[in-house]
Amino acid sequence: MPSGRPNVLSDTLNKFVGANVVIAMDTWVATIHRVALAARAIPTLLRYAITLLLVALTVLVQLTWTGSTLDRYPFLTFIPVVFVCGTLFDRGNGFLATILSAGTCAFYFLAPRHSLDVSQVGDRGAFALFIVIGFAISTVVEALHNGLVALAAEKEQARNSLRDRDLLLNELAHRTRNDFANVVTLLNLQSRSANPEAREALVSAAERVQTIARVHRRLELHNDRVVVDTKAYIGELCADLRLSRLAMRPVALDCESESHSISLEKAVPLGLIINESVTNAAKHAFPDQRQGHITVYFKRLGSQYTLTIADNGVGSESVTNGGIGNRLMGMLAAQLNGELSFKPLSPGMAVVVVLPIKIEK
Repeated sequence: MPSGRPNVLSDTLNKFVGANVVIAMDTWVATIHRVALAARAIPTLLRYAITLLLVALTVLVQLTWTGSTLDRYPFLTFIPVVFVCGTLFDRGNGFLATILSAGTCAFYFLAPRHSLDVSQVGDRGAFALFIVIGFAISTVVEALHNGLVALAAEKEQARNSLRDRDLLLNELAHRTRNDFANVVTLLNLQSRSANPEAREALVSAAERVQTIARVHRRLELHNDRVVVDTKAYIGELCADLRLSRLAMRPVALDCESESHSISLEKAVPLGLIINESVTNAAKHAFPDQRQGHITVYFKRLGSQYTLTIADNGVGSESVTNGGIGNRLMGMLAAQLNGELSFKPLSPGMAVVVVLPIKIEK
């Protein structure tokens, strides 16, 4: 049975060559269009004068360089002139080049010479066909030019719309961050005058609000969707938790996260779960200033995201003493249509959240 490798190589080569041809064509068309835009800025009378000069130079070249082919098909030399004038200038110049070229061919190269009267039937057909072709070339080229101008205008409008959308998104994110910052400040101020139990509750609430605020610092636009990059977001979250929860503790916090774009609706619960897990571990897994290590993993396995927060602390105590935090994590996992589980380690405990990946249509 013949191997499919040659076909694969052939298809790959064809795709590569085709892609390069498309790129070259796009570059060529864009260059011609830029030159045409510059040429059409020339005053009208000067453009018509240049057209007349090009036709005259072509007549002079053909009179000087005569040959059997040019004698039999004198109109061939003037087709490039019509194309150039119609492309660089406009349809009117293409029409003018066609008429002038047809007249000079009839006068200099068709029998009877030095007369505009075309006597032979074959020459009359060629004369009429050249005029039709010249007018068609000028009309088609003008239509292509107008299409390119319209396309360039649409691209510019799309770029402006995208820029405006980015500005609006940044402004919204900025205002939202300011609002969250005000809430965090109020909670921290309130905690200073509260009793120890209430103070801890207010500080925890402030950290949860701060976790939500971090999402809005990482908003990006991707395929018309507002998304957050998990690597940057989770990394920043872990860095803040080191400072707020573990700065005065002999506990290390590492973060190993793959880079994936997730929606805002997923990013907020995900960050809150990490915040609650690390906070619970810091409170309950390492009593009496015990040294330890917490690691946050986030990766994709097939059609699922897996979030794991593992510690090498005292084990089950970090779960049984979690209280409200663990219940909150269960609610957040359910909000993500995910599964939350606690797995004992030796030593320590791991919080594992498995999230299904929704395929965007």
